[in-house]
Amino acid sequence: MKKLLIALLLVSGAAQAEEWWESSNTSGGKIVLLDAECTPRPDAKTLKRMYAAHKNGQTYWGCWNFWTGQVHVVYDDGVSYTYDPSLFTQKVKP
Repeated sequence: MKKLLIALLLVSGAAQAEEWWESSNTSGGKIVLLDAECTPRPDAKTLKRMYAAHKNGQTYWGCWNFWTGQVHVVYDDGVSYTYDPSLFTQKVKP
């Protein structure tokens, strides 16, 4: 039930302008899922923008969406990952 609720919140439109989803990553940084539009290729469907910030200052950009109960990320370099939605926490700018 918790996964379903998280999934619904991930795919629902943001009620507030400053809302995102965040998870820590293995490099000591974070993965941030944004609501901004992202199109990885001209022939691809529109996804949402994301980035992975690393502790050393490097940032990797990509696109994400929620399919089949998982968060799917395609980084701009073409590498893709699948994440469990329960890893992400909703954040809202105060």
